[in-house]
Amino acid sequence: MVAPLVVIGTRNEDEGDYNLAPKHMAAPMGWADYFGFVCTPKHKTYRNAVRHGAYTVSYPKPSQVVLASLAASPRVGPPDGPKEKPSLDQLPMLEATEVDGVFLEDAYLYLECELDRRVDDLGENSLLIGKVKAVHAQKEALRV
Repeated sequence: MVAPLVVIGTRNEDEGDYNLAPKHMAAPMGWADYFGFVCTPKHKTYRNAVRHGAYTVSYPKPSQVVLASLAASPRVGPPDGPKEKPSLDQLPMLEATEVDGVFLEDAYLYLECELDRRVDDLGENSLLIGKVKAVHAQKEALRV
């Protein structure tokens, strides 16, 4: 199965701090303005999206696949303290306009989503479904 690579953006607990995470189980949910992705409640992406009720979606260009993979690097930090993902500081980001979030800069398609519902207990995973509030696309990616 071929699945698209997307980068999901969420706001962390701390004001002004964002998380980007690559996902491949992601797609439009029907013909209306809904978009969903699969994640585990063990991941910060899931917890952030549920806590703040919003997430962004960036579709990276093929030339950005290695860059997007930096978002999958492990969190580091003391055993009893907060964990950080220093590689995120190296990723160029762009602010969203309708929801509190960021995108992977220079991707070819961006979605801004408000969390609409979640389907938990799909094994260890969950499906998060958002209502698309805004869409942005690179001009060269548009087809008429």
